[in-house]
Amino acid sequence: MKPLVGLFAVVCLLASGSSFANKLYRFTVDGRVVVKDHIPTEYSHLGYEVLNSSGMVVKTVAPAPTAEELAQRRAEEAAKKARQDAITAQRKLDLDLLRLYAKPSDVERARQRKADEIDSYIQLQRRRIVDLEQKLEKAQAQAANIERRGQEVPADMRLEIVQLQNGIRDSEGNIKARQQEMKESTRDFAEQYERVRILQVYPAGTLDDDVDLDKVDRELEGKKD
Repeated sequence: MKPLVGLFAVVCLLASGSSFANKLYRFTVDGRVVVKDHIPTEYSHLGYEVLNSSGMVVKTVAPAPTAEELAQRRAEEAAKKARQDAITAQRKLDLDLLRLYAKPSDVERARQRKADEIDSYIQLQRRRIVDLEQKLEKAQAQAANIERRGQEVPADMRLEIVQLQNGIRDSEGNIKARQQEMKESTRDFAEQYERVRILQVYPAGTLDDDVDLDKVDRELEGKKD
């Protein structure tokens, strides 16, 4: 019955005389079809149909979104922007990485060079500690002999012992620092290695959530063949 009511209202308005406007606006208000020759303020938030002078629908206007719909729309737009920003940032990182390493094997060679460099430094510090400990043992023995004779240990000998002890502590600290650097370097190279593997299959800027690691493994294994 509702379409008939709407049609009846349109017919009545069409017959209302020369004062009738060229367009009509058809609303559904609380289940009733209402036709107006203008858009009443109280109906402005409702969806409506625009009718021409023949009563044909020429345009449909959707209802104004609710507060919940607006909030949802804003959340979706914010999520979309955040994703695009993340892609842009990831793409820059990826391009910088590819300028350093074209292939995973390049990353592995760089990791090995760094590991060799750190290991060489640590071995050097350990040899220095052995040398300093031998000198310290000798200096402490000499100081002990002097004290046993009831004499005061010379200031320069006491200073030498302190300097040797400080040198040993410094080298031990250097070793710990480089060992920590080795751990961090190994972790960083592992991450770079995996990312370069991914970039052999996916374009720069691909987010981790969009990566299928099984696909990466299959395609790289296929390239070996």
